[in-house]
Amino acid sequence: MKRILLSVLAVATMATAYAQQRKVAGNLKADPAITVRTCGTAELPLEYETWLANKMQEPSANRIQTVYTIPVVIHVIHNGSAVGTSYNISDAQVLSQIDVLNEDYRRLNADTASTPSAYLPVAADCEINFCLAQRDPNGNATTGIDRINRNSKGWSAPPYTMSYIDNTIKPGSIWDPTQYMNIWVVPDYTSSGFQLLGHATFPLNSGLTGLTGNYGNATNDGVVIYYKAFGRTGNLDPLYNKGRTATHEIGHWLGLRHIWGDANCGNDYVSDTPTQQTANYGGQSIPYPCPGFPQVTCNNGPNGDMWMNYMDYCYDKCLNMFTAGQKARMVTAMQNGTYRAPLATSLGCQAPTGGGPVAQFTANTTSIAPGGSVNFTDQSTGSPTSWSWTFQGGSPGTSTAQNPSNIVYAAAGTYDVTLTVTNGQGSNTMTKTDYITVTQGGGGGCDTLANFDVATSTPTIYTAQSGGYVAGQNGYGDISKADIFTNNTANAFVDQAIIVFGVGASSGTGHTANANVWNDASGLPGTIIGTKTVTYDAIAADVTAQLPTIIDFSPNVNLPIGNFYVGMNFDYHAGDTLAIVTNLDGETVPGTAYEEWGQGGGWYAYSDASNSWGLDLAHAIFPVVCTSTGLSEVLTPGNTLVVYPNPSASGNFNFIVPQHNIKDNVLVRVYDMKGAVVFNQSIASNGNGIYQLSLPNADKGIYMLEVQTNNGVKTQRITVK
Repeated sequence: MKRILLSVLAVATMATAYAQQRKVAGNLKADPAITVRTCGTAELPLEYETWLANKMQEPSANRIQTVYTIPVVIHVIHNGSAVGTSYNISDAQVLSQIDVLNEDYRRLNADTASTPSAYLPVAADCEINFCLAQRDPNGNATTGIDRINRNSKGWSAPPYTMSYIDNTIKPGSIWDPTQYMNIWVVPDYTSSGFQLLGHATFPLNSGLTGLTGNYGNATNDGVVIYYKAFGRTGNLDPLYNKGRTATHEIGHWLGLRHIWGDANCGNDYVSDTPTQQTANYGGQSIPYPCPGFPQVTCNNGPNGDMWMNYMDYCYDKCLNMFTAGQKARMVTAMQNGTYRAPLATSLGCQAPTGGGPVAQFTANTTSIAPGGSVNFTDQSTGSPTSWSWTFQGGSPGTSTAQNPSNIVYAAAGTYDVTLTVTNGQGSNTMTKTDYITVTQGGGGGCDTLANFDVATSTPTIYTAQSGGYVAGQNGYGDISKADIFTNNTANAFVDQAIIVFGVGASSGTGHTANANVWNDASGLPGTIIGTKTVTYDAIAADVTAQLPTIIDFSPNVNLPIGNFYVGMNFDYHAGDTLAIVTNLDGETVPGTAYEEWGQGGGWYAYSDASNSWGLDLAHAIFPVVCTSTGLSEVLTPGNTLVVYPNPSASGNFNFIVPQHNIKDNVLVRVYDMKGAVVFNQSIASNGNGIYQLSLPNADKGIYMLEVQTNNGVKTQRITVK
């Protein structure tokens, strides 16, 4: 929980500010990379070790090694976001993890060259392979990737606890553990309040009595991995981005203990791993180095700890080996474990025979305006070899491409889409009824969105206890600040954004920041869908002149239906400083402000008191959103007025005049579409660059707003609805 620190900063009309401190608990650092590996797998009891030692002495344990191939199903738990965003990780990320496992367990990993020469004699090819399942428990074709929207299951929102995963999520999604290794890729989950990277069940043997603890059963056997530590492609924690968390946890699943024996100079019951005092982590400050070699503990000289072993706790980049003794232990588990031995004869890696493919597809959008286009993506299983599409209302109306693109819909209405897929075993057809909706839309034009109410909000700069600013650069290393907005119009785009900075300083060395538009990923900013570079020089000049900074996105940023985010991403350079104006805590409830931590630490709402500031407020960020149908206009920083709300149901408008002295009066004229003047008078600024226009008696319709300033005439179309 962050603490409130009273800290005063006076900047123009800015008020006294609260500052709060980030959580630094155990394995969490304020940078905020996870700098300590966390594993939730329990310790093995001595009884298990006695049983396993006896098994390893049996003649069968020394026979010629069988090369095992383990069928794997990946259960991706998500919040309903599109594939490849937020928790719903991409196919490429899943496939990258399978590649890592096949490299690490066969000692084909590129970093074997980093294994110290002293340990090369015991470094082992474990002769275990992994494949994504090709048939599901019902014998149907599958990709081996089981995507589960937790909302459809009635599961609670993350973060999860280990107990909730083991007792609710696993039983509700597990595939037969005698035929598949189940891996659950999950959102944030914790143990005792700390973020975990993974945990696994140990291999149970039905002939062994008295075992208690973290052993798999028919409803929970398998491995759990945090989505930012799974694979080596995608949105990953920078210290755990090589897939070694899954390598480590599957080691537990195959009967390995932590290399230090989970005790001070403990025993992992493997003869060729040296006794070591405790877990190794590596350095906990940038650049997060691996431990030095040799690192001697527990009288294990001259070679010291085997910290590069996958069963230690070092960063992914440091780990590169199993030993022959660990291999023998894993083989014994594969030969005797209740849920391990049957895997040798599982058909999970074999595609079903005698059955055709199963059709499935998706589209990049299902709601467009007339003249808009849609791209379709085939998601069929069972290895189809040909595709036949029918697009009701679309042009072209048919396609034989696997992934047709630019299907244009000219007329308003709802339309079906049909896909038939075929291979040598048969064909299958899927029709999605009323799948594409083409809406006629309104008159187009532009609207300036705002969460910061200029009429009632108090322009504020909050300082941070760490030094710096809550809504800008600070000692915590935050790298992005953004506000959330909603788009409900097809074919809408962000043309500009107006951002009011309260602090802007430049070193004069030409450094830049980026104004970004992000899509939504399960309630947080996701992928950047538009960006524009702006110099610190320009921001500093605007702050000095008490002007908002105008961001002109070129090209325009096409928006999805639903939530999106607009804000700034920035680096840290001596002399370059910025902070965005916000309102006071409680003036915008619920708060609309979000921040991104440095070092891959992820996004948090300002209102999140456990991880962020515990403040309900909004940034002074105003995106100009336009539609590409109907009336529109070319917007440039030189002639644009920032007007909101627009349209206005009450006839009351606020507007900002870029490149203008905010203390000067302006002459305002409003014309109807016949050219008649309906408003003509001088308006004074409120002192913060905001002007207020009231047209309470205006009829519904479109008008032209004309503002005469000291820099010429500026115009903008406005609508009373």
